[in-house]
Amino acid sequence: MKKLALISIILLFCGCSPKISKHFEQNNYIRNFSIHIVNDSLQLYFKSPADITYTTDKKELKKVIRNANFKIKDSVLVYGKTDEPPYEYFVTISKNSKQNFPKNIVVLDTLINNHIIQFIGNSLTENSNKTLDIDLRNIFKSLEVGKSYRKEISTVMDIVKKHQNSNKYFAILNEISEFPTYDKQEEWAKLQMELTFSSFLGNNKFYKKYLKELESRFKPNDTISKIIKENLVSNSKVIDTIIKEAKKNKIVMINENHFYPNHRILISDLLIKLKEIGYSYLALEALDTKQDSLLNLENSYPTLKTGFYTSEQNYSNLIRKAKKLGYEFIAYENTDNNKNRELGQAENLYNKTFKLNSNSKVLVLAGIDHILEKPTKRGKEWMATIFKEKYNIDPLTISQTHLNSYRKEINTDYGIISSKFFNNDKLKSIDYFVLNNKVNNVTNNLSTFSYQNKAESDVQIVLFYGNEILNKYDYHKKSPYFSTILESGEKYNLPINKNGEVYLYTFDKNGKRIDKQIITPANNVYN
Repeated sequence: MKKLALISIILLFCGCSPKISKHFEQNNYIRNFSIHIVNDSLQLYFKSPADITYTTDKKELKKVIRNANFKIKDSVLVYGKTDEPPYEYFVTISKNSKQNFPKNIVVLDTLINNHIIQFIGNSLTENSNKTLDIDLRNIFKSLEVGKSYRKEISTVMDIVKKHQNSNKYFAILNEISEFPTYDKQEEWAKLQMELTFSSFLGNNKFYKKYLKELESRFKPNDTISKIIKENLVSNSKVIDTIIKEAKKNKIVMINENHFYPNHRILISDLLIKLKEIGYSYLALEALDTKQDSLLNLENSYPTLKTGFYTSEQNYSNLIRKAKKLGYEFIAYENTDNNKNRELGQAENLYNKTFKLNSNSKVLVLAGIDHILEKPTKRGKEWMATIFKEKYNIDPLTISQTHLNSYRKEINTDYGIISSKFFNNDKLKSIDYFVLNNKVNNVTNNLSTFSYQNKAESDVQIVLFYGNEILNKYDYHKKSPYFSTILESGEKYNLPINKNGEVYLYTFDKNGKRIDKQIITPANNVYN
């Protein structure tokens, strides 16, 4: 009797134990902008957003299934979870009839080869329902099963990675524009890269086209428009306002949108006056690790290895100007994969400046939301939030991004407005907003050199300072101080250093070199 009772208990527990698909361990998770899930044993493929974390350990998955707030009868093949916004989803596969779930669970399923595949989404907070529904439907749409499933994962980011140390931006842009896309997620990734590389080429027809596509999605808020028109301060008063406020602070954090290179011009325009009031550190999120120590060496200058975005001409010229003024560069991006990015940034920023010298004065250029001083409604803390709370140093925060789409409502280069005029919680997380209409890739204090594109097609023209070119092919590794696209037959007055040599190159859309010239003060007759 005791043996029979023991056997019954074992069978009971086996029957109730979480079911995990026998194909679970054959899942491959490939991170490439998205996360691609490939299972060769099932000839199955789908992809998800990159911020989802997947469980790959059977013991952990059993715990997850047991603790789920709903019952899962079928074998689990995949489990993923994200914290922003909080939700989880399961993929099950079985030969059974479809399972019924509670109303709050999102379920998408399909029948393939007598197998039911279900994508089961569970919101972990009420405000994540909408995002879960959108994400899960996009994941489900990407599902491929059978001989045609994707064995090779290729995305537009492979092109970017392949050319990460190239300044032939026109050729990269051309390759990206020809890359095929299969869904809205890939189309958005492609547009971002088209915007990025066309923006590296100054003012040109491609950048205008992609920017128009991006900005066509924006619908202005009448209340915000009215507040801006009634309270905005313009032109020279913008720089004066920032300097006046900077005197009261030890750290100024200004953000940028990577698609708008003219945002870097504001930083450049502030450098001299900030230096005069004691600011001596320039902290750049875009600097690659250890590149700050190289830039801080005597006679150094930016190269393609300095950082991805720093190879854009406005960024590299910002670095050149700061170098001449004696700023010390700080790379503060988090490189610890086990640490929250915002926390890592805040700690790096403090440890490289105020920890060494409490009297430091620091200028920071960061990405969009990193400078928010208050957490989101879901509790996410940004770099500036953590910096302020952890080190008790209140930054002066200036956003060029959160009201960027309203910049066309003013007819000046710059406009500035205080956050005190707004009631929006997110807008209250910033001290000031700057509307930036500065023209892209304008180089001041240089003479001009008239150049005509005599090629039969569009070309990318790039200019390098002679003192940064060390040998015949050195330009391959350098960041140009000027680059744009010239149409066939177009004449252009190029900005030329009147006191030294300039190397001029042109490349067609495939990266083939068309022209090379060395311009010196002697042969530059257009001084």
